[in-house]
Amino acid sequence: MNTQWIGLLDCNNFFVSCERLFRPDLIGKPVVVLSGNDGCIVARSQEVKDMGVPMGVPYFQVKDILKKAETTTFSSHFALYRDISRRVFEVMREELDEVQQYSVDEAFFKCKQGDVALALQVKNAVEQRVGIPVSLGVAPSKTLAKYANTHAKKGSGVHFLNMDNWPEEAIKVPLQTIWGVGGQMEMRYKQHGILTVADLMSADSARVKQVFGIHGLRLQKELLGTVALPFDQVKEPQKSIMSSRSFSQETNDPSIIADAVAYHVRHALEDLRRMSCKASVLRVSIRPSRHGDYLLRGGSKEAVFNAPTDNTIQMLKVAKQLTTELLEPDVPYKKVRIVLGRFSSGEQTQESLFPDAGVKKSDALMPVLDGLNKLLGKEMVTIGSRLSTHKWQSLSEQRSPSYTTRWADLKQVKT
Repeated sequence: MNTQWIGLLDCNNFFVSCERLFRPDLIGKPVVVLSGNDGCIVARSQEVKDMGVPMGVPYFQVKDILKKAETTTFSSHFALYRDISRRVFEVMREELDEVQQYSVDEAFFKCKQGDVALALQVKNAVEQRVGIPVSLGVAPSKTLAKYANTHAKKGSGVHFLNMDNWPEEAIKVPLQTIWGVGGQMEMRYKQHGILTVADLMSADSARVKQVFGIHGLRLQKELLGTVALPFDQVKEPQKSIMSSRSFSQETNDPSIIADAVAYHVRHALEDLRRMSCKASVLRVSIRPSRHGDYLLRGGSKEAVFNAPTDNTIQMLKVAKQLTTELLEPDVPYKKVRIVLGRFSSGEQTQESLFPDAGVKKSDALMPVLDGLNKLLGKEMVTIGSRLSTHKWQSLSEQRSPSYTTRWADLKQVKT
């Protein structure tokens, strides 16, 4: 009998909870968080969910409904969310022997069957030391742990799946509600008469593998309580980094577009160095609005470096040249995208036969730059174009302060 189970910790309504952490007056009140350019709803408090407002709906379509309900609206603040996420998982690693982060607000962990005391200890530690409400579901497999977590959210916040009652419960659980089933896979299962979790659990394994492949067989095993997705399963290494954002308004000003390109190059290179990797390919894209007369006038250009690099100065020079080649004076542009590709680890990087002495010297500057920005806040110390104007940046009219990543935004308490 397997007594070593897998748990899933999930931060409840994560983006909303991050905002409420510094606005406790909003606890119990309707709150939404908007996407880039304040376009769509990407996070909802339970109060908004209960109003029937769907995820991903364009903000303008429900703006009047939300206003009538006195809903507080925030622009996305991903730097804040990433920092709170880091704090949550630091606490988990202090409390648990084995933790595997799955997303910005979820992580799997090892837990003995029935060890409710440990699960409660982790929940209380995160909520007391970080301030984010969390739920924990524990079961024999990752897929069942995800399902158990849905029970935890509706109950006390901790739920161990009862495997004795699971076969009977599975009859009432639609298969499309299970982690990993959606879209085309959902339709394929329905076409073969598999509508509930119990239907898949009782199906012939050989037939499942023949019709749905190895993924279907793994899902069946996971639902039966057999680990088919190992806890220490290593994710495929990331193959590219993209940084992109639509402008708040169209522009054909070369200086503004160059500023946007430089901004995204800096951010992409910072992420690359955090991965301890270097890139051999840089691609720059500039696009007009999809809804205007210039739809087909956008373009992309790519540069391949002789040796992989993570040097911002080197990348910025090349990005500037690519941008200049792409720009058409009469085209109003709406979006910039930067992609870094063809990665290699820093240790395995092969040096160029003809290295640039200037680039070599500036390599030592990169960790210093990252350290200063980590200490002082994003974009406080920069290289390359940085205009005083923010015309190109997305709308974020309701973004909260950078409470945890910028000294100037620290909360002040007065007595």
